[in-house]
Amino acid sequence: MQPALDQFLTDRIDEIAAEVVGEITTCVPAYTHLRPGEILSLVRDALAVYTGALEASAVLAAFRDLGVGEALAGQDARHFESALRTGARVLVRRTADAAARLYPPTSEFIAVMETAFTAEHAIVGAAVDAHHRAARPEVTRRLYSLLSGT
Repeated sequence: MQPALDQFLTDRIDEIAAEVVGEITTCVPAYTHLRPGEILSLVRDALAVYTGALEASAVLAAFRDLGVGEALAGQDARHFESALRTGARVLVRRTADAAARLYPPTSEFIAVMETAFTAEHAIVGAAVDAHHRAARPEVTRRLYSLLSGT
């Protein structure tokens, strides 16, 4: 865990959330419904995992819920994933900038970035998987029953 890094990013959480929303709105116009206040806790959770302050398992349920909610709202899975990846790029960039500022490019910096990339993969994967499952619950149930033999 990198407490100084986590605190540095937490102190700028409103600015970072606004940047995430702005970037998603620009790059994925289908997601213009996002507002900084709506995603603030998701950004906070993701950054805590990126910095190692939380384990990914502690926040995956929130991202799965996001995926389910977006699927039930009729959001296209491709747009949803693009929005997630766009937001994740902002968070990785902000994490890297903060880590570079706080730590010289040494093993600490490399460890922070490895944690951030691993977290991004887990978070996006959980949200997209939940979206797919929610969008096609009947197909998923049938496939599961075929694969599990039940």
